Amino acid sequence: MNNKLLKLAIASIALFGTNAQAETDAKQTAATPNIVFIISDDMGRQDVALYGSKFHETPNLDQLAREGVTFNNTYVAHPRCVPSRIGFMSGQSPTRMGSSLVHNKKNSLPADKVTFAEHLQKAGYKTGFIGKWHLGKEGSGWPKQQGFDESILAGSAGAPDSYFYPWGAKSKKGKETFGKAKGEKGEYLTHRMTKEALDFIERNKQAPFLLVLSHYAVHTPIQSLTDDTKYFTNKLSSMGIKPVKGGKQYDIKSDGTGISSSKTIQNHPTYAAMVKAVDDSVGQVNAKLKQLGINKNTIIIFTSDHGGLSSRGPKNRELATSNLPYKHGKGWLYDGGIRVPHIVKWPTTITAGSTSNVQVTGTDHYPAMLEMAGLNLSPNDHLDGVSYVEAAKGKNYTRVPMFWHSPISRPNSTGDRMSSAIIDGKWKLIDWFDDGFVELFNLEEDKGETTNLAKQHPEKVASLLKQLNAWLKGANAQYRKPGKKMKWDLQKPVKVKG
Repeated sequence: MNNKLLKLAIASIALFGTNAQAETDAKQTAATPNIVFIISDDMGRQDVALYGSKFHETPNLDQLAREGVTFNNTYVAHPRCVPSRIGFMSGQSPTRMGSSLVHNKKNSLPADKVTFAEHLQKAGYKTGFIGKWHLGKEGSGWPKQQGFDESILAGSAGAPDSYFYPWGAKSKKGKETFGKAKGEKGEYLTHRMTKEALDFIERNKQAPFLLVLSHYAVHTPIQSLTDDTKYFTNKLSSMGIKPVKGGKQYDIKSDGTGISSSKTIQNHPTYAAMVKAVDDSVGQVNAKLKQLGINKNTIIIFTSDHGGLSSRGPKNRELATSNLPYKHGKGWLYDGGIRVPHIVKWPTTITAGSTSNVQVTGTDHYPAMLEMAGLNLSPNDHLDGVSYVEAAKGKNYTRVPMFWHSPISRPNSTGDRMSSAIIDGKWKLIDWFDDGFVELFNLEEDKGETTNLAKQHPEKVASLLKQLNAWLKGANAQYRKPGKKMKWDLQKPVKVKG
């Protein structure tokens, strides 16, 4: 064969390969997309390297961001686990379910609430839930009653007794197992959940699937593999930073109230190892999708249920991380408690390596997933959710105001107090209704919420407070005390801290 014929043959083979790959990609793009929704527990926005951590290592989340879009202004529906997850699953503010949330009824997520999983299941998706549920009891309020074909390692409690098998789970009635799941002695829970996720993907690779991988990590107890902890202990030493362990931590500083205080440095090597385990899980899921050739038709969404555990009250509890420059953490309506990481990978649809500054909150995942799946939105279900699909595609806009109500403060544990809040564009108002004052912040100029502008902008305070109170009244907001409803006086006098 002469050189011209050889070159022509090689070109033909290359062209055939290119066309075949293009045809495969086109088929994937035209098909109904798979959706993998990964939730980390208690992971703050600043725990992720791409958001600014200099200590924690998250190469797989960084890679996911390079392949997708990073949201810079994503919040959650509440700074605690149960109400935040109500927001994820229902597309509604947990305030609307105040009676079940505040008064500890059997299922925090009422059975009559239609979840995004129910919509996708009805549309033909194979649906699976792996990990932390924390929204109801087995039988009447379990994932299988809320749209999931499969439920693996789900627990009604918020945390395992241990991350090493036998895991167990905390509950008021004592230890319980995760659906009697078997495991190997010493098996790390985050690793086991990842194995289950990979198996679910393998089994359902031919059909459109929805997988919710809801990690227990990085929630307490703060435990991880010894080798990983040693690695981060050595890293801290190389950074000239003293590692911490347990409740006595040298970097905790008071917020000036004499009641609450917060961590100021990310210096917990075991916690950093837990972050690594979640990041490894994301990497393995992403790699599995590529191995099976379904990555171009699979959407991955990563987020957390609220800010990191960085603040405490008089109780000398072990703290995990620092959310600086954001104020406080889990339990608080300051941004440290409600800002979270949020990355979306959607091949062939969104620009890889892009960012969005559009504000998003936890209720918004519900309508976004419906839209991603090509389904009609269901606004009567996701009352408080606004799809962020256009933002993921690069459009910039101002989201309608976001609202919060926190009637379940834990001043002795996480140091927070009862409050309500509204964010409207750059303005944020917090009404400390039990303490009798308000705070107003310009988030564009003061992301640490250090300067209360309420005295300088009384008209803005009045306007935001009116919106907030009208929303609270419409949502039937309640106090923690049984049977006591909030009495919202839209004309109540405004008091300013200080």
